[in-house]
Amino acid sequence: MFAAVSTNQQKGHIEFRVGSPKSTTIAGARVIVISHEGKIVDSGLTNARGVWNASVPFHEMKWNQGFDAKGVVNAVVLANGYNEQAVFVVPNSQNTVQTVVLQPIVPNSRNEPSQSLGDFFRHDLKMYVDYYAKELKLKKQPPIPGDPGYAPWSPEQQ
Repeated sequence: MFAAVSTNQQKGHIEFRVGSPKSTTIAGARVIVISHEGKIVDSGLTNARGVWNASVPFHEMKWNQGFDAKGVVNAVVLANGYNEQAVFVVPNSQNTVQTVVLQPIVPNSRNEPSQSLGDFFRHDLKMYVDYYAKELKLKKQPPIPGDPGYAPWSPEQQ
């Protein structure tokens, strides 16, 4: 389903831990892992503990030989009842742990994707999230009361 983009057959291991601002874990969150070339390399759902493990092809990096990571990836994380989160520059190593805190949907307020690292204009960030959610044929969540122009993506596929 996903295109391999590595320069070799070795893979890194990234453990995604997804939670809320109240320190609760989020089961059933969809994590989409995106290579430096913009291709989806893995995707899955978090377990009951809010954890999902990705196996991601290494990409040779020449900029820092002493750094254990073999490239970086980006991720988009979505869950029902929460706004989407784009996570930029996730190191790909043998044992990376990446935490992601999703912001809950708030009726009668502005709801939109958020990001960690980087500083994208909010409309550009929406287009980024939309692109990868559509690639995986995900469903939209129900419209938000008081915010009729926006419905976050669901982790569920069509």
